[in-house]
Amino acid sequence: MAIEDDASKPQPWPLWGWPSWMMNALGSSVSALAPQSLSQPILPGWSFGNLITVTETNSNSPEMERDIVAQESYGRQLGRVIDALEVLVHERPESAAKHPALDDFLSLSQKINEIKSRSSASRIERIKADLARLKKDSPDDYHRIASALALEAKKNR
Repeated sequence: MAIEDDASKPQPWPLWGWPSWMMNALGSSVSALAPQSLSQPILPGWSFGNLITVTETNSNSPEMERDIVAQESYGRQLGRVIDALEVLVHERPESAAKHPALDDFLSLSQKINEIKSRSSASRIERIKADLARLKKDSPDDYHRIASALALEAKKNR
């Protein structure tokens, strides 16, 4: 796109609107300095959306898998399997042979439980901060929510 400057001289698009003395000083070398194409990854290594693709290639029934995952996520399924397996490992008799794979599994289970505990503690701190902010910004809403929580706590005792 070319636009006429004060000297009625056509200029390339990036320079329109600049004073003519500046455009003349820059000359035609300006476009040589700019890259002809730019590409920059945003959040490299991150994925959005479904991380697992289920097709007829890797499943006999992709529709059924989608229905299952819609109700019970892969994480929830794995969590239940880990919990059940941990019970079975602990129920093994003391006289049973030791297996490094079972020790590795118990270590993994412990790490997962520690992560869950830290995550829960973090959520609780966020809730406390949110309630403190609500108490300051909207006392009526705070008291309504605090009363509802107190009633729920009484019911669960």
